[in-house]
Amino acid sequence: MDYAPVPIADIRAALVDSTGRHRSPYFGQAAESLLQLYSSGNPIRMFTALRIWQEYSRAPNDKDAAANLYDAIDDITLALRFNMVDHVKSWQETDRRRPLRFLDTDFRKFPVALFFDSDRDAHEYAVTDVSPLAIAVYYLKRVYDSGRYIQACPICGRSFVAKTAGMTTLCSADCRRVQIRENKRRFDERAKGISYERASKNEYMYWYNRMCKLREMEPSEKEMKKAERLFDKYKDEASRRKKEVMAKKIAAADYESWLLAQRNVIDGFMDRLGR
Repeated sequence: MDYAPVPIADIRAALVDSTGRHRSPYFGQAAESLLQLYSSGNPIRMFTALRIWQEYSRAPNDKDAAANLYDAIDDITLALRFNMVDHVKSWQETDRRRPLRFLDTDFRKFPVALFFDSDRDAHEYAVTDVSPLAIAVYYLKRVYDSGRYIQACPICGRSFVAKTAGMTTLCSADCRRVQIRENKRRFDERAKGISYERASKNEYMYWYNRMCKLREMEPSEKEMKKAERLFDKYKDEASRRKKEVMAKKIAAADYESWLLAQRNVIDGFMDRLGR
């Protein structure tokens, strides 16, 4: 789900300017922005909006509270202003054994409380009332302690836990299918300018269509199996010869001539069957 950027600086400035008797002309706009944050359905944004309003509501009605409120909002909103995923990827590339050593001291200051429920598995819960960044740091620590890493999927952009940091990994089977289709599309684009690739694809389709026609004519099981063996033999040999072309062991023209000649194999077989 996409979210619009949060006007943190505008919200903070309006609230800080409204701590004394004077109320900022932008106070209403800041309050509306907080309401939109809270209504977003995103837990981090909801938490942020609630905590900002709580801190503002607690601020004394005098100007001396302005500095303290500014610092409080600065801490609460850090998770929205700090792109942790990009930093984490850099830390992991630099030191895979201890990536958190690059975490700035300011990000370590937020407290986290641990609670365990009463079931036999004693499920663990990390709780903070200051900044969601504290939970993120705790989560990262647990991930690294388990020998895993954080990666961002190159297909959908989603962050996920992976077994490796050095090798690009996809997050799901759906994204793997997307990549396979994209790789095939790129290969097809490159192959358009290579005559033997076009010839290989065309002759494969020729054989494939002939096999489909043969199946429609309901041959005997013995005849169909023999045709399938011929097709398998053709595919194996075509693949072997194409690799030799790519390795420059045989000429592309010779390979293309061989491909065309193989039409006689399947055509002759079908002619003998009277198909």
